[in-house]
Amino acid sequence: MKTEICIPITAKTVEKAIEDLKEAEKIVDLVELRIDYIKNIDNEKLEKLIQSKKNKIIVTCRSKSLGSNFKGNEKERIDLLKKAVELDADLIDIELESGNGTIKGLIKNKNKTRIIVSHHNSKETPKLEELNDKYSEIKKLNPDIVKIVTNAKSVNDNFKIFRLLKGKNDLIAFCMELRGHISRILAPKYGSLVTFASSGNEKESAPGQITIDEMKNVYNIDSIDKDTKVVGIIGEFAEDSMSKYMHNPSFKEEKLNYVYVPFKVEKEELKEFIKNMREFNFRGSSVTIPHKVEVMKYIDEVDDTAEKVGAVNTLVENDGKLNGYNTDYYGAVQALKEKTPLKEKEVFVIGTGGAGRAVVYGLKKENAEVTVTDINAGKAKLLAKEFDVKFENIEKMEELVKKNEIIINATSVGMTPNINESIIKEKDLVKGTLIMDVVYNPVNTKFVQHAKNAGCKTVTGDRMLIHQAIGQFKLWTGKEPDFKLMESALLKHVNR
Repeated sequence: MKTEICIPITAKTVEKAIEDLKEAEKIVDLVELRIDYIKNIDNEKLEKLIQSKKNKIIVTCRSKSLGSNFKGNEKERIDLLKKAVELDADLIDIELESGNGTIKGLIKNKNKTRIIVSHHNSKETPKLEELNDKYSEIKKLNPDIVKIVTNAKSVNDNFKIFRLLKGKNDLIAFCMELRGHISRILAPKYGSLVTFASSGNEKESAPGQITIDEMKNVYNIDSIDKDTKVVGIIGEFAEDSMSKYMHNPSFKEEKLNYVYVPFKVEKEELKEFIKNMREFNFRGSSVTIPHKVEVMKYIDEVDDTAEKVGAVNTLVENDGKLNGYNTDYYGAVQALKEKTPLKEKEVFVIGTGGAGRAVVYGLKKENAEVTVTDINAGKAKLLAKEFDVKFENIEKMEELVKKNEIIINATSVGMTPNINESIIKEKDLVKGTLIMDVVYNPVNTKFVQHAKNAGCKTVTGDRMLIHQAIGQFKLWTGKEPDFKLMESALLKHVNR
């Protein structure tokens, strides 16, 4: 059975709820009426609501004790659900915590209505054994559908839900909160009967709900099925990545059954996440801050370029092995070459992390004259020695900025949310210098703004992002994406 996308209606009045219902029905075939949001809901208002539907609806009324808004007593809440059954609502959702007697009574007298018995754990995602026990407990009540929703404290909690879904054809299951996004997006791949999407921002019925526009037009959820190949981006702030806006339209254009999603992975979660990637046969991923070096410990092979760079920004699964590559150096070089040849140019690079290493490697390949610095002088000295470039102390920043023809910020300074920070002061920049910022969120960083004000030429981080993404796309799919499509798709979404 194909996963249905359900839009919850969280309006506070019947009139607004009917208006929102009609709009939602234009987009999806299943709508949830959250009658607990409606002020002073009663049988008459409920009847008016149900009579206004054209497609299937779920009627849900959660009490305050279960984390929602219904202000009446428990008898009044259950009576409303019974009334929904009388009015032939397609489905009703009743929580396991309502009690076995109440649930059995509703199931016994359900008429045409299908009963969802749900359990929400807003604190955590328990172990798989506990989740299966909860599923079995609900199944004993003989509902039409079981629903289990948990709180994702880690990206790895999503995989517990994917394991729970395996082999079951009567289960709705996903994780809430930001770290649970992938379980909502990948619901059609792993067999959840329903996934939920809000009709817009601030219309969510649960934390972590993605808008229906993003589900359909960014993640192409209508095309996701059990055969969809999963790629994404591994990063501490993966949710801020713009790469999904380039890769997903490109997959669609090339008619490839792929989806690109955010993997919000903390440092201490990386090892387990890579293990889960392997188990679930993900096709690969982008890798970003702070994992580009650390990830090399957990994969099978690193290609020669990534080995020399000392950082991996792309993972690809090939024949059961997880291989690491680096397309950052290519992205940086191509972005710079849009503005100038690099041979024998004097270039000052600030930063010695994964991006900095890739930039220095690429510049050396182009025979540029490179000087590196970092707040961590020890790291900068090691990088300079490794790549046979010059090292200077960061205290000489002002002098180095004036001396070099190209200045590159290869740190995260100025990245969202710290958008008012700049690696270099405006007064220290020299007119005519070419500056590049690898930060792309926002595109118009404070450093870029300073450079423009000082009369410098600029290369923004989105240019490097597009060029490196093309390299990744080819590694995952073997196909060359449309540069112009990637560029236009990205520019619609970047914060300028």
